[in-house]
Amino acid sequence: MNRRRIITSLIVGVSVFLLYHFLSSPGEVGFPGASGEPAAQDRYRRPALPLSYAVGEIDPRFGITRERVIALAEESGKVWEEGAGRELLQYNEESKFKVNLIFDWRQEKLIAAREARAGLDEHGRSFDQLQDDYRRKSSSLETARSALDESATSYQGRLDAYNARVARWNEGGEHTEAERRYLQEKKSELETVRADLEKRKEQLNQEGDGLNKLADTLSELAQKFNLEVENFNGTFVRSRDFEKGVFDGSSINIYEYEKEEDLKLTLIHEFGHALGLGHTENPASIMHRKLAVQDLTNIRLTAEDLAQLREKIRE
Repeated sequence: MNRRRIITSLIVGVSVFLLYHFLSSPGEVGFPGASGEPAAQDRYRRPALPLSYAVGEIDPRFGITRERVIALAEESGKVWEEGAGRELLQYNEESKFKVNLIFDWRQEKLIAAREARAGLDEHGRSFDQLQDDYRRKSSSLETARSALDESATSYQGRLDAYNARVARWNEGGEHTEAERRYLQEKKSELETVRADLEKRKEQLNQEGDGLNKLADTLSELAQKFNLEVENFNGTFVRSRDFEKGVFDGSSINIYEYEKEEDLKLTLIHEFGHALGLGHTENPASIMHRKLAVQDLTNIRLTAEDLAQLREKIRE
C-alpha cells in the first residue's frame, strides 16, 4: 500500500519521526482521448466566440431536472469566463450545439458499483462510510501535523536564541546572577516545550497507525465485494478505462456521473474541449485526461489550464 512519509525534525533532543497518511480525491475516471498519445498531440479548433449551446436530451433515469442541468452548465461556463476575463459561452435554446445526458451501460455500471459499496464489514460499516471516516481522519491528521511543524519551528528559534546566550556565557561574557537565573529559567521552559512536542509526536504516530489500519480495512472490503477501486497515491479511487463525457465537435454527451460536483467538473472539462483546449500533463488540471486528484469542492483552473485558455482566445 502506498504511504506518504511525513517527517518533522525537532532540533536538539527532539527525535525524527515518521507519520503515514492518506490524501482524499475524487474518483479517477477516463476522459476522451485517453488513448496514450501525448497531450501535445491533442488538437482542438477554437470556435467563434461566444460559443452558443443548449441543453438537449436528458434521460430521466439520471434523476436530474432540465433546469438544474442548465444551471450547472452555466456555472461551468463561468469557470472559463472568469479565467479569460470575457464571455466565452452563451446559452441559446435554438443552438444546434447540444449538451446531452445519455444513460447507457456506463451509468448502469456506476449504479451497480454504488450498490456493491453498500456491502458491510464485520462491524456493520459500508465502504462509503469507512471512506468518509478515513478522509475525515486524514484531514484532521494533516491539520495536526501542520500545527506540529509550526510549533517545532518556533521551538527551534527559541532554542537557537538560548544556545547563543549559553555560548556567550561559556566564552566568559555576561557572568551575572541575573543572566544565570535567566538561562536556568529558559532551559526549564525549553525542556517543557520539548516534552510537549514529543507527546504530540507520539499521538500523531498513533493516529497515523490507526489511519493505516483503516486503509487496510478499505482494501479488504474492496476485494471482498469486488469493487473497482485501487489505491492512487494513498487514496482509494475508482479506476476505469471508459469515457464518462465526450465532445464530438458538434455536441457534448455525458454518459455517467455520481454527484452534481462530478457532473459539473465533467461539463467544465468538455466545455474546455469545445473552446479548443486539449489535454494537459498536470494531474490537478481541469484539462488533464483523467479525473483523479482535482478537488471537486474547490474547482479552479491551474496555471496550465489558464495558459492554454489564454493562448486559444488570442488566436
